[in-house]
Amino acid sequence: MCCPHAQFYWWGRIAARNLEISASDVLHTSLPLFHTNALNACFQALVTGATIVCDERFSVSRYFDRLEATGATVTYLLGAMVPMLLAQAPAPAERRHRARIALAPGVPERFHAAFAERTGIALLEGYGSTETNFALGGTLAEQRAGTMGRAAPEFDAMAADEHDAAVPDGTPGELLLRARMPYAIATGYFGMDDKTVQAWRNLWFHTGDRVVRDADGYYRFLDRTKDAIRRRGENISSYEVEQVLLAHPAVASVAVYAVRSELAEDEVMAALVYKTGQAIAPEALLDFCQPRMPYFAVPRYLRVLDDLPRTENGKIRKFHLRDEGITGDAWDRDAAGYRVAR
Repeated sequence: MCCPHAQFYWWGRIAARNLEISASDVLHTSLPLFHTNALNACFQALVTGATIVCDERFSVSRYFDRLEATGATVTYLLGAMVPMLLAQAPAPAERRHRARIALAPGVPERFHAAFAERTGIALLEGYGSTETNFALGGTLAEQRAGTMGRAAPEFDAMAADEHDAAVPDGTPGELLLRARMPYAIATGYFGMDDKTVQAWRNLWFHTGDRVVRDADGYYRFLDRTKDAIRRRGENISSYEVEQVLLAHPAVASVAVYAVRSELAEDEVMAALVYKTGQAIAPEALLDFCQPRMPYFAVPRYLRVLDDLPRTENGKIRKFHLRDEGITGDAWDRDAAGYRVAR
């Protein structure tokens, strides 16, 4: 990825504005410096004069102790980290720190209030990527539950159809972005001209994310385009199915993805990790799902794992699960005679 200096400058400026960082703040990150989130925390410190502390790695058991020891006032979390922290037994260290806010993109909305109440740390949503910038977001006062925020003043954004035309508010489309400031986004993929032209076509960067924009300009994430599932003529958001499954108290983590059925069409499969000692019958889990999602989105296949394959920064490697397909350890509701009500 070819990232100009100005891109990092604007990352620092926009994030510092949204997090309301000043020179008196202490920033704390335990994310790896090859990750955009941590790298740009350094630029937030540079443009504001704040102090930054970079830990070697994220530790669930020591996280709040490190916040206290460093005097951190601002911290950084990714989607999977918050549920992991909340899964720990409450401890006094969760309130002994000075941290007031965490930049926490991708954390499901239902965790925000619980995390703030338990730890005193407010979670701030937003949207960014290595190719773009902190393009969608806002301050805590501007945050709207369940959304990633509005376009930053330095960016244009739209939800578009397959022809790159804007779709009406409330209609799903691919998120397209472009910068209003010179060099505020990456200039392309190094040595991959064809991929660069495809992604930056028609003067917009194509994120590959499906979103919905509301009448006030707030964007809600639906799914990665490549993760969307089409089953019997219906579009299914794997992300929304995952949120229902994660709402079950026995489920620790989950990945929902498409597999090919015997009819050569997409079927919904969920790979699950249960909390220790809390595994339940697959029928009971689908009973939980049915009133909470459309009938066509209820997973056909369930697969229970000890852990999900992840990248170094904790993201689930869905492509690995997709490549494995329908494995021998998968439970099939059709074969089991389970029926979904319509």
